[in-house]
Amino acid sequence: MLLSPQQPFDFNRTLRFILSPPVLLNGRQFEPLLDHFVNGEYRRVADIGGQPVLYGVSEAKGRKPTGLRVRILAGHDGKATEAEVGELVERQFATSLNLKSFYRIAESDRVLSRLIAHFRGMRIPQAPSVYELLISAILEQQVNLSFAHQVKRALIETYGRRIDFEGNCYNAFPEPAALAITTPLELRRLQISGPKARYIIGISRAVLDGSLDLEGLRQLEPAAAHAKLTEQKGVGNWTAQYVGLRALGHLDCLPAADVGLQKAIQRFYRLRNQPTAARVEKLARAWAGWRSYATFYLWLTFWEGADWKAQLAKQIASHRNAPKEKA
Repeated sequence: MLLSPQQPFDFNRTLRFILSPPVLLNGRQFEPLLDHFVNGEYRRVADIGGQPVLYGVSEAKGRKPTGLRVRILAGHDGKATEAEVGELVERQFATSLNLKSFYRIAESDRVLSRLIAHFRGMRIPQAPSVYELLISAILEQQVNLSFAHQVKRALIETYGRRIDFEGNCYNAFPEPAALAITTPLELRRLQISGPKARYIIGISRAVLDGSLDLEGLRQLEPAAAHAKLTEQKGVGNWTAQYVGLRALGHLDCLPAADVGLQKAIQRFYRLRNQPTAARVEKLARAWAGWRSYATFYLWLTFWEGADWKAQLAKQIASHRNAPKEKA
């Protein structure tokens, strides 16, 4: 199956966020959990019709502009599976999204104008399911990257299904049914805190019994979806914003209290102090309609090397229209 994304589209930059988390200060790198890159092909297991399916996505060779070739590697169950995987990949890589409006807004911003030149064609990669992203976001609340990765790995390996293909093991994120029947004590053994364990189990049971339709949030207006998410125990504003940005495809999310976003803004907008959430919201008014993408491009600066970041900061500082601001 062949997909033709809206241009500009950069497959490798879109993958970088999920394949290559930032290297820690101690030099440690993270092993892949769910997302893999093998022989030039992105590979992932997703639940399709209640069964794990391994699919692959690669650039169509010799095709200009960039096309994506999608193939099912294991778990194939006929044409219905092919169609569902195709829809999943289109959503995951936001292939139908036209970024031209965002680029027009960004061109007038001294920081974003440089970021779009560097990250041009990058999409915000979407999680295969809202449930997966929500549970992952809860695990990542108020802990460092290393610990979050360790706990998430333990959860996936303990409760997720797996597919073996060509000598490699590909894990799937646990389904609601698997986590709904566990206990806080069992999750505590994976170093998940008691409150987080209860939140995860509660959400899993609500999804399983149908009282919480996470996939149905895609049909709601962003404000309504955000409100529905924050009704759930353990889901605050940051988590709901992150789910909107990375699973629901909302274009105007702004996790203003996010420390990483605040630090990136402080550095590249040359603020004397780390901005408050209110200060971030004020600055982001100019990005209205595309604040998810402005946020994500600023986050992606953490994936770049120290030399690149220093050079970018120097370019911005030397711009004649870039006076130092007061926080």
